[in-house]
Amino acid sequence: MTNFAAAAPFYAAYRPGYPSAVIAVIRDRFRLDGTQQLLDLGCGPGTLAIPLSRHVNVVHAVDPESAMVTEGVRIAAVEKAVRVAWRVAWAADLPLLGLPPIAVATLGRSFGWMDRTRVLSDLDHLIEPHGGVVFVGSSDAGARPDWLDVIETVGAEHLGPGYRDRHGPNHRGVDPEVDLSSSPFPQADTTVFDQSLTFGLDDLIGLQFSMSYTSPGVLGPRKTAYERDLRAALLACSPSGVFHHARRVVCTVAVRG
Repeated sequence: MTNFAAAAPFYAAYRPGYPSAVIAVIRDRFRLDGTQQLLDLGCGPGTLAIPLSRHVNVVHAVDPESAMVTEGVRIAAVEKAVRVAWRVAWAADLPLLGLPPIAVATLGRSFGWMDRTRVLSDLDHLIEPHGGVVFVGSSDAGARPDWLDVIETVGAEHLGPGYRDRHGPNHRGVDPEVDLSSSPFPQADTTVFDQSLTFGLDDLIGLQFSMSYTSPGVLGPRKTAYERDLRAALLACSPSGVFHHARRVVCTVAVRG
């Protein structure tokens, strides 16, 4: 069980999806025509796996948290996404999963949790000669919104300074292309998409519960007080209860040299 066990329903409900243009980049770059096998490693509830399943024969969706896979199975059933094969497993177990040759492996923010050198080496043995790896992440597109600082302050008040580093991966400062330069997939191209997001107060609270570092499992008995204080602080920041975020989605496609 991971920090995401209790976060999984919130992740599925409140994490924003990626723009359809991201799916189009992956489809067009690898000429996906419904015949390929794809791996989504660290798939969560299928944020990438489900939309990509419409362009391949099978997406092998792998995540170490069974609660995430349960959410993915539920969403896939609702969306009638039948070409997803769900698997509960760690990235370190990749060589043991008996997967077929893979045309494309996709990784979202889950890459920050992994032994990146080992995973890329294992993928080299799994991915077909003309295949590749795709990394999808996000960052602020413009000025950091004030409400993000409010969230950080309330989190530190309830969980202590550095709570994100204690309960989450080292996402900050992770540049996939740095890892790729000496990997089996050194040729990388990055495409950037700007995405405008709008959250209501409940959406933003739910989003925090979807994070590893403020999941209900991490907060424990502090969850009620945390939510109360966060609601009050966010409303003081934006009395309308509406919060905007300019997000930059980064899609890096990496292939062999």
